[in-house]
Amino acid sequence: MKFKKIFLLFIIFLAMLGMGSMLSNIQSDEANQLLEAYGLSNNTRYIKIKNDQNISTFVRYLEQKFPKNKIQLHLASNRKDKQTLIWSNKDVLTLPTEAGRYFTSDDFKGRVSFGVLGLNANVKQYKTQGNQYIVLNNKYYTVIGTLKHYRQMKQNGYYLTTGSKQPTGQFKLRNYVIIIDSSTRVIRQIAAHYGVKVKTPSFVKSHQSHQFSVIKEILLIGVFILIAGISNLILAFLDWQTVKQTHLSGGLLRNWLLNHGIRTILTEILLVFGAYFFLCWRAFFSKPDHLLLLLLVSWIIISIIYSYGIFYRVRKEKLDA
Repeated sequence: MKFKKIFLLFIIFLAMLGMGSMLSNIQSDEANQLLEAYGLSNNTRYIKIKNDQNISTFVRYLEQKFPKNKIQLHLASNRKDKQTLIWSNKDVLTLPTEAGRYFTSDDFKGRVSFGVLGLNANVKQYKTQGNQYIVLNNKYYTVIGTLKHYRQMKQNGYYLTTGSKQPTGQFKLRNYVIIIDSSTRVIRQIAAHYGVKVKTPSFVKSHQSHQFSVIKEILLIGVFILIAGISNLILAFLDWQTVKQTHLSGGLLRNWLLNHGIRTILTEILLVFGAYFFLCWRAFFSKPDHLLLLLLVSWIIISIIYSYGIFYRVRKEKLDA
């Protein structure tokens, strides 16, 4: 009997892992194309400005013209295909890092450019006294983080902050494809100011066409909840069999069922947190709080099923008596 209960609890744990894996697939699919542009939204567009203006001049124009609008730039180099410059007037989406951290809004305001590396960044580096630097044209850029490995990200790229006061702001605008994430109105005004066409990146088109293709994962989450619920119903049946073998009745029966039921439910909440930490360690979640919410909701559902199974047996026993 004890082995059967352990086996059923193991099935419930596996079902929770299955739910979490499906949620990870959903969030990965949603983020799949977006992560290729490293945290940009579906409203992202790109332009090419073919003049000798510096990036710092372009950024100052954005700061003066659109002080209240959120704008994020990713400038992909035409000459150095592994280099991307990042600028934003607000905090950017935090991307998962293997070490260190990703950029924050403060990194774009100062006079120093910082770098974040892909896991296998193809760029000259220098390490000394525990510090790591990217070396470009005899200039050193402090590395503040290394991105985690995800198939959506180019692993051999590297990313530098830019801004109106930073060394990378002196790079020529014509050498970069300017990827802009902002409102449609802002993007159109920028394009009109420079007399260029606005285009939609392929990753945005692809994501827009696939953003609703998650029905299979949702159905599988329902199946896993059903499996966990059936397992808990069997657990309730096994517990009732144990009660019948002890010949308990009255207050002793109620106390036994209450105490044993609470132990079962508390054991399953431990399974919830065990599944949560394991999945956060092994899978990708853009919003881990959604995973915790899913597991807690599933726990509530299967707890209700277990309680109903016990209540049904007690009621049936009374009616038969």
